[in-house]
Amino acid sequence: MTARFEFVFNERLGIQIPVQHHEWHEYTRAEQEDLIHRWESIRSRIPDRIKELEEIIEDRQLKIAVEDDWDRVVELYEDVFFIASVINDLNNWMRLEPSTTDEEGHGLAEEHASREKD
Repeated sequence: MTARFEFVFNERLGIQIPVQHHEWHEYTRAEQEDLIHRWESIRSRIPDRIKELEEIIEDRQLKIAVEDDWDRVVELYEDVFFIASVINDLNNWMRLEPSTTDEEGHGLAEEHASREKD
C-alpha cells in the first residue's frame, strides 16, 4: 500500500520535501495535522541550511577576489549562482504555511508549485 503522503530528501535543497499522493482536501484532518507537524519540523531547520549555503557563497567570493585564472573565476561564479538559486527555493519553501482549513484545497507541494508559477 502506498503512503498517502511522504517526505523525500531533495539532494539539491538538502532537505526533505513533501510529496502528496492525493488532493489536500482528500486527507483526513488527522492526516493533514500530521503532515503539517512533520513539515514544521523540517521547515524550522531551513534557516540553518540557508546559513550553511551563505557561508559557502562567502568562501567562493573570497576565492574570486584573489583568483587570477579567468576560467576558475567563471566556475566559482557559476557555483555562487547555483547556490543562490537553492537559497531562493529554500526561501520559497519557508513561506509555506499550510493549514487544515485551506479553502482552495491546496496542500504543501501544490502550494509550492503554484508559487513557482507566479
